[in-house]
Amino acid sequence: MVRLNFRFLFLSAIMTVSTASAAVAQLSIPLTPSNFKLSQAPSFNCGPHTLTYVVKPLDRREGTGVRCVKMSEGKPGSSIPKLAWYGEGNWKGATYRHVGHAFYRGRNLVGFASDIYGNGENINNNFPGNLSIQVVNSTTIRVTGAWNEEWNLVKAANYKPLPRPQTCGKYFDEYKVSDLTGTRQGSGLRCFLRVGPGNTTWFGNGNWGGTTYSHLGTRSFNGYGAGDICASGFGPICNTFGWGSLKFTNIAPSGFNVTGAWSEKWQ
Repeated sequence: MVRLNFRFLFLSAIMTVSTASAAVAQLSIPLTPSNFKLSQAPSFNCGPHTLTYVVKPLDRREGTGVRCVKMSEGKPGSSIPKLAWYGEGNWKGATYRHVGHAFYRGRNLVGFASDIYGNGENINNNFPGNLSIQVVNSTTIRVTGAWNEEWNLVKAANYKPLPRPQTCGKYFDEYKVSDLTGTRQGSGLRCFLRVGPGNTTWFGNGNWGGTTYSHLGTRSFNGYGAGDICASGFGPICNTFGWGSLKFTNIAPSGFNVTGAWSEKWQ
């Protein structure tokens, strides 16, 4: 008579089930690019000295864009801007870049902007006070009138910047920059807006000692200040210059000596 070892049979059954489970696990569908998707992390940010907004059209236009916004201290009855901005992007594949600022007219914010053109941009327009700006809340700015768009504050955006501009176009007072004392190696471009109160807001870029930079400048009650746009493609120099830290002195026949925190000649 054969005596069955039930303990042995029980352990054997467990091992059989475990082996089968392992085999099933090994047959699970592998992760391949065809059955999962990677989302691209947002990479564009204007830097810590201007606010980063993405643009959402309020009509049916297709496109995207970013705005680097510098808030000032403008209020009703003053000629100080409430905000200034540098913007770029594309609408239906047509690229653009512009500089703008907005001022109170009574209780309404009126915006002025001009396209930077001549560097391969497709759009070339001027907006001499036909933009209505509404600061909806702490994260949203709405622009209507000649434009129809909403700006939403973000930490970063999926956006690839346009190549750095080398000229301003016909809507700006354009200046070439050199070091005031002649000791620093480098050069720069300054695009001063003509629309709105003159000599108020500008976009600048260039290089000092081989290191590139870009910035947005405007003024407040204490005088001029600027913030570097230190995003990818704009340059790694990343400084801020408080209100009144930049002094402008007219020089003949046309141009400025900019002193204080900077030491530059604009001609």
